[in-house]
Amino acid sequence: MQKQTGQVKINLSGRRLPLRVKPALADPTPLVDNCPVTRRVILISPMPGQVHELVKALTDSCFDVLVFHRWEPDLHERLVFDLLIYDLSVAGTIDAFAGISSRLNREAEHATPCLYLVGEKMIGSASGPMLQEELLVWPARPQEALYRVQRMIGNSPAAPKRGFLPQEGQRIGFKDLWLDRERMSVHRNNDRIHLTKTEYDLLLKLIDAKGAVISREEMLSDIWETDFTGGSNVVDVHIKSLRKKLGDNAASPQYIVTVRGVGYRLAD
Repeated sequence: MQKQTGQVKINLSGRRLPLRVKPALADPTPLVDNCPVTRRVILISPMPGQVHELVKALTDSCFDVLVFHRWEPDLHERLVFDLLIYDLSVAGTIDAFAGISSRLNREAEHATPCLYLVGEKMIGSASGPMLQEELLVWPARPQEALYRVQRMIGNSPAAPKRGFLPQEGQRIGFKDLWLDRERMSVHRNNDRIHLTKTEYDLLLKLIDAKGAVISREEMLSDIWETDFTGGSNVVDVHIKSLRKKLGDNAASPQYIVTVRGVGYRLAD
């Protein structure tokens, strides 16, 4: 019989036996930095638990996320960030949105992109300047929000969704218009037509459909990522703005035709 004490083994006869020392473990493999480049996102939410999955998706994709319960007036001065996400999905109202948007535009020295998380009821009653902003109905799948964030700040784009999102390195034309998918720009001859991102997405979706009718419901689902209609005229308002910038006339359309009770298609 043997027992171990200190640095040696001793058997019952009193003979000392050498202790076998286990070889030292090799140094652990150094941690590999999987995020050599990160982008910073500030997320404002009165209920951070409601956006936990979004925060996780962003951090897993090499974004540094700073979460605040409310907007502080000097955040733009104290912090440098690439995108602001403002959560209005729980207690947000149209009036609250107007006040927040106005304050952010007034305080920001530079145009920092802002993504607003809103509820279905709120987007259903949206109108005017609110429709020119980046809106995402929340809750949504975190990957949908992640794609929107990547697209807004110019990170590597995710896979195109349902065929209407830009694909790099391609140019397409319709009549005297041509679109540069890589730069997300629209031109007539050599003159650029300045569209909002939503207007660009609408025009690109119509062109990709090659004359097929696209319903308002499909546009809401693909571009605004919501199935909520509720009598909303959000699609019609953006189509009207797009037509105006293209110099189109709904009564005698050159580019976009209204299909009553259904949606829109390209003109013949």
